[in-house]
Amino acid sequence: MAQRKKPRRRPQQQSALPRPRHQKSQPSRHDKRRRLEQANPDRRPTTRARFPLVGGLATAVAKMAGALDARMSFRLAIIVAGMLLADDRRTASSWFVAAGVHDDWDRFYDALISIGRQSRDVSEVVLRFVIEKLDPGPGGRITLAIDDTPEKRYGRHVEGAGVHHDPTPGPAGGEFFYGHNWVSLAWLAKHPRWGVIALSLRSLLSVRQVDVPRLDAKRGWTFATKHQLAAQLVSWFVATLRSWKLERVVWVVVDGAYAARPFLDAVLAEGAVVVSRLRKDAALFDLPPARTPGQRGRPRKYGAKLSLAKRAAHPDGWQSITYPCRGVEVTREFKTFLAMSHLADQPIRVVLVRFDDGGWVGYFCTDPNATVRDILEAAADRWAIEEHFHDVKEIWGAGQQQVRNVWSNIGCWHLNQWLHTLVELASWDEAAATLVNRTARPWDNANRRPSHADRRRTMAREILRAEFPATRLTTPETQKYLALAESLLDLCT
Repeated sequence: MAQRKKPRRRPQQQSALPRPRHQKSQPSRHDKRRRLEQANPDRRPTTRARFPLVGGLATAVAKMAGALDARMSFRLAIIVAGMLLADDRRTASSWFVAAGVHDDWDRFYDALISIGRQSRDVSEVVLRFVIEKLDPGPGGRITLAIDDTPEKRYGRHVEGAGVHHDPTPGPAGGEFFYGHNWVSLAWLAKHPRWGVIALSLRSLLSVRQVDVPRLDAKRGWTFATKHQLAAQLVSWFVATLRSWKLERVVWVVVDGAYAARPFLDAVLAEGAVVVSRLRKDAALFDLPPARTPGQRGRPRKYGAKLSLAKRAAHPDGWQSITYPCRGVEVTREFKTFLAMSHLADQPIRVVLVRFDDGGWVGYFCTDPNATVRDILEAAADRWAIEEHFHDVKEIWGAGQQQVRNVWSNIGCWHLNQWLHTLVELASWDEAAATLVNRTARPWDNANRRPSHADRRRTMAREILRAEFPATRLTTPETQKYLALAESLLDLCT
């Protein structure tokens, strides 16, 4: 066996004295404090975007700006315009460049901090937009989805970042990642033509307990588990509806990771209904037997212990149902019954679903009177929030902004999610032909539904096209110039 070569270099001995910090020879010329102390009369302030927002999107952003500090609010529309037009790597600086920010770019970084601090107030404005568009009416049901998603970040100076477990690493990923982890709340809206769309409302940053002391000293941060953060989001949503005097039935659909007692207790206390995946080895019990006359002692809470695997293996009791699942109609065999669980102090509705290959999966609902169809549709609709996370990262570039301040990170993440929601609402009633431009892509499927990238591209084209009517073309070749302008729009978007 070959012996390992010993290193020739002698390891450096650690000194008992603290290492001296590097001292700069001269202060940086980019120091913000020095710039603010010295007035610069030649500094050009940015008061409007190079290509301002138009239409309903401009109106919505103006209402969102009303929830911010008056000194910063006008910058929100400029930032959003830059987000729509930025291409390639969507850093915060690329937003500002696309928006036409001048010498006061540092004020726009401050605006990101302000947006992060006021994210709760702005989220209420976004929720108002969704309510005005999709309110089911008194007594109607609203279906929410809660899930957490990783956001990879780099650099030890990024506040709130840490090592988290990645449940979906992919082929090139690992079991763990360094960055942020966001617990998000989204409204699951059913579009009449395009299926279920997740409209994000608000997110909370999950910081590991070991990383909290570093934030606590600077930002006054307190630790909360992901279950507690998810419960806070539901409480915020329900409290907001109550403050608006809106009585609605709220369903919350989650994956199996949130089927835990701390989360369920808090959500059930708010009067909401929870639908979730059920572990195959979950501890379930039959309903307690009825008490006999004269029976002494406390009433039993649980009946005999039951096994999901045995229930699924038994050939009797299976029925067939057809329901929409991820845009297609599927037919599955199911079995349902009531049971007791340590997850909740009440009977739950359990639904077992059997697939064609013999495999099975279990779901539960905290409303024992819920129908099997409603439970299975809610469980299938939860996938829309996964598609939302993909679009926010791949299309809007969430996680690429390269900001360090924790409030800036919160502001950037929410801006990406809010813009996703606003674009979906703005294109809700538009025809598919107006949302997809396939002139430059003749190979594209003409029957394909417009993607979120198509809808975002349409919003960007409207902003750029609004600048052309201001230019008067009096030459005989006006149509040629307009056609050239449309070609340039295609290239820009």
